[in-house]
Amino acid sequence: MDSFFSLMSNAVLLLALVVIYDAITLQNIVSPKYKDVLSGIFIGMITVSLMINPWEFRQGIFFDARWILLSLSGLFFGFIPTLIGSLLAAWFRIYQGGAGVFAGTLIIFISSAIGLGWRYWIQSSNKQINWKNLLLMSLVVELAALLNVLLIPVADKYDIILTISPTILTVYTCGSMLLGLLLKQHQQRQQLAQELQHNKSLLETEKNLLQSIIDGIPDIIFYKSIDGIYLGCNKAFAELLKLKPEQIKYHKDSDLFDEQQTNRFIEADRFVLQKKQPWRNEEWITTSDGIAHIFSTQKTPFTDSLGHINGIVGVGRDLAYRKHIEKQLRRSETTYRNIISTAQDGFLITSLEGNIIEANQSFVNMTGYSMKELINMPINQIETSNQHQFSDENIDRAKRKKRLHFTSLHRHKQGHLFHVEVNISFWDSDEGMFFCFVRDISERINAEQKLLRSESKFRQIFEKIPAISVQGYDKDRSVIFWNHASEKLYGYTKEQAMGKKLEDLIIPLPYREHVINNVNAWINDGIPIPAEELLLRHADGSNVAVYSSHALMNNADNEAEMYCIDIDLSAQKKAEEQALTLSQAIEQSPISMILTNIDSKIEYVNSAFERISGYSASDVIGQDASILKSGLTPKSLYKELWDTISRGDAWQGELQNKKKNGDIFWEHAHIAPIFDNVGVAKHYLALKQDVTQYKLQEERIIQQAHYDSLTGLPNRLLSLERLSQMLKDAFRSQNNVAVLFLDLDDFKKVNDSLGHSIGDELLVQAAARLKNTISNNDLVGRLGGDEFIIILGNINSPAEVEVMATKMLKRFYQPFVLNNRELVSTVSIGIALYPHNSEDPKELLRQADSAMYYSKDRGRNTYNFYTHQMDQDINRRLRVEEQLRNALKRKEFEVYFQPLVEIKSRKIIGAEALLRWKNALLGQVTPDEFIPIAEQTGLIIPIGQYVIDIAFNATKKWQQQFQSQFKIAINVSPKQFRENTFIDMLKMQLEKHQIHVSSVELEITEGVLLNGDPIINSNLTSINDIGVSISMDDFGTGYSSLSYLRSYPFDTLKVDKSFINDITVDPGDLELVGAAIAMGHGLNLKVVAEGIETEEQYHLLRSLKCDYGQGYLFSKPLPRAEFEELLQTQVKSADQ
Repeated sequence: MDSFFSLMSNAVLLLALVVIYDAITLQNIVSPKYKDVLSGIFIGMITVSLMINPWEFRQGIFFDARWILLSLSGLFFGFIPTLIGSLLAAWFRIYQGGAGVFAGTLIIFISSAIGLGWRYWIQSSNKQINWKNLLLMSLVVELAALLNVLLIPVADKYDIILTISPTILTVYTCGSMLLGLLLKQHQQRQQLAQELQHNKSLLETEKNLLQSIIDGIPDIIFYKSIDGIYLGCNKAFAELLKLKPEQIKYHKDSDLFDEQQTNRFIEADRFVLQKKQPWRNEEWITTSDGIAHIFSTQKTPFTDSLGHINGIVGVGRDLAYRKHIEKQLRRSETTYRNIISTAQDGFLITSLEGNIIEANQSFVNMTGYSMKELINMPINQIETSNQHQFSDENIDRAKRKKRLHFTSLHRHKQGHLFHVEVNISFWDSDEGMFFCFVRDISERINAEQKLLRSESKFRQIFEKIPAISVQGYDKDRSVIFWNHASEKLYGYTKEQAMGKKLEDLIIPLPYREHVINNVNAWINDGIPIPAEELLLRHADGSNVAVYSSHALMNNADNEAEMYCIDIDLSAQKKAEEQALTLSQAIEQSPISMILTNIDSKIEYVNSAFERISGYSASDVIGQDASILKSGLTPKSLYKELWDTISRGDAWQGELQNKKKNGDIFWEHAHIAPIFDNVGVAKHYLALKQDVTQYKLQEERIIQQAHYDSLTGLPNRLLSLERLSQMLKDAFRSQNNVAVLFLDLDDFKKVNDSLGHSIGDELLVQAAARLKNTISNNDLVGRLGGDEFIIILGNINSPAEVEVMATKMLKRFYQPFVLNNRELVSTVSIGIALYPHNSEDPKELLRQADSAMYYSKDRGRNTYNFYTHQMDQDINRRLRVEEQLRNALKRKEFEVYFQPLVEIKSRKIIGAEALLRWKNALLGQVTPDEFIPIAEQTGLIIPIGQYVIDIAFNATKKWQQQFQSQFKIAINVSPKQFRENTFIDMLKMQLEKHQIHVSSVELEITEGVLLNGDPIINSNLTSINDIGVSISMDDFGTGYSSLSYLRSYPFDTLKVDKSFINDITVDPGDLELVGAAIAMGHGLNLKVVAEGIETEEQYHLLRSLKCDYGQGYLFSKPLPRAEFEELLQTQVKSADQ
């Protein structure tokens, strides 16, 4: 009885554990990927629980329901959970031990395998789990358990089997089937729950998808209930109202729109609900921002499955874009009609039947018909060509091709015909029509016909000329024209020649590749073939001597064609042979004659040769003609000689040969080949005349005519000739040439101070330096005085010229040793380039000269390339100089005054006199432009005296009227300071105007002191002795100003405007100005700051204790009258 209750307890435990598992939904506990693992662990725990409470059959023999659970696990849960549960159960059974451990462990795996096998069988046969196959599987499992008892190592195992079989096969089998049905019900319930959840998800997804779709539609969409309450809308509708969809939902039209719009919408809704049919109309919707939108709206009722109307769906499309397109179409149509009506070509539209529907004014003018006459006129009445008239065949062809283009003849209303070019396009509309563009090409056709007649005339001329052979070749050198004279000259008929290659017909084999390359170079690169004598080939293989000229032109297809015009030279060659025979009569001629074979072996010499050369005939017969060579004749000349005579041409020129006794003599030689009857060179004949005396005399004349007697350099004449030749060579070789114009700086001073003999020696040494600077292929010449020219050939880029110019400048940095003293003479260089600047030698020289003067103006000892601006600058300078010479007489100068202000009190205590010039032709000319010219021309002397006179006169008046200590500052140029009479002039002006010397300040720049002229030092000392103040102007811009402050008696230091400009933003400039002020005060100098333009600059200078200032902050330079007004204003302010 206890055993039965243990068995029932085991079954109840199994059932309870299964119910607990059924109640727990593992997918809610863990993620799906861990579900099988957790299920396996749970199954293992249930199996272990069963094994802990077994049915004790008798002492030492226990049974439990483990195989039932594991077989059902294999059937319902699959491999992973069953494997994990089996391993846990097997581990626990092994842990329990005992004699039946093997059998107990084995039944665990057998029952699991049966469950898994049953699962595979059901799935593969597409069967469903039911009570039948559950009962069958349970029976198989129980039988396996009974058979497993046989493995228990006990003696009465058969008795055990007989005893427990009824229980096992009934209770366990039925229990197993019931548990299986319970698990099946659990799985079905779980599957239904999953399907329900999946359907909910699909429904939500479809709802979101539908909302996304309608949100993506640009038209506005909304739906209402039958009560007019909005149930939803799309994004476009919400954006139109500038609300969120949830702010629209469950609201009525009256909540969203004004009363007028609401009534219209309700009326439309009522129509849809009552008529139960769609409503469509254009509606205006005014949004909250006051903007009105027009929509084409359709409202449609929607119903439920029983056909009851549940509400209204509305769809509206914004018509603003369509209205805009319609407006554009109307504008385009107007534009199209304007274009067509004003087009120069004729335009018409025809129907498929060929009747004119529309035409423009150009077609009316072209045909002579009126517009009214043309409308509905058959086009065939104007089109005269049967091939192009409207017919069914032509209409079908036009429809297929869509476009047709042809030329034809149209008939004018007056009956005459005219040529036209027609373009037809087919428009495949509902009715179909043709667009026709017609252009009158009568003038073009007439011109083409004239050209054809002209070409035909010239072809006939070429065909009939008997003495001139004319051939034409296309770009591939194939014959396209062959006249009758060519047939006679070369032996090929026209039929034989046409289409053949030039080189295959008449070009000898050794020259074929050369000819092909020349023709291709002409066609492709534009390198023409020169006219020359040629030895061509006859059809029979013989040579044909011709003089051949060539012409290249483009045909109607813009393809190159070459025409050759050949003149037969056979008669000329025959005459040359006769002349050769007659030349044998010159044996007694005083002209030396040599006859050689083609290998240059001497075969004959006349007596004149023996007399001139000193060789007897026996000495030279059989010897090479080179026996006379002296080695002084250039090899290039011999090459030219042999190239010429090898071509069959005569050569003449001058050779330096050597006599038998070694004396060198000049010969003028004429050397020509002697041909046999078939034109093959057999001999060379040289006729030579001794021209030694003539050459010596010529060399002396050339030397005197072409070379400078002092330096031995080529003079201007020879330099220009050499330049011309170098330009020709450069043109042929496509190279550049540079012309350098050089002038020694301050050469006049050398002549004036050291004498002309020293000047000549300087020129000789300078010429030697220039010759040593250039290569042998370049040229240096003397143009005259201290001017030299250098011509550089084979220049690839301006950078090469810059390197050479820099090299020359450096050479002249080194002192010249002249009469035991060293002298540095720099050079200024101007450069002009061929062909960049000019192709004319004289113009290049002029341009280089202009560039040299530009270098002089820029401070000398430099080089500059020529630019067109230099010519303009020179012309401007000449005009300024011309007008400047009489400016004083014309009273064009005016002295302006700029206030000198005391920084501390900000009062005007003086002025600086500044010269201004206004010319009737040039207008206002700046001092920076005319002052340097005045200095160079010496006009600065009277101009400077004029400024001093006017300034002193004004100062005297202002001292009497406004301020007795009024100061005047006047700029003095270096040219004035070098004048011996300057001090006397200054004293005279002081005496004339009776102003105190302490109120006068003369401003000089570093340029006055750079020369080191003794007269300048003397003048400075004299000025100081008089008591006139001296100011160093533009302090800080020179490199040696500090040393001058210590060496000369300065009273005032003027800080240059360039330092004052940035003292408010640049700490470095501020420190420099402060240091300059401190240094000036340390040297007991007054300091003036120039160019003060802002209050901030003024306050900074005041803080630095600067004494005086000038600048636009106080006043710009003013005419005398305006300056007096400024002084008057200051006096009035002081009185107040």
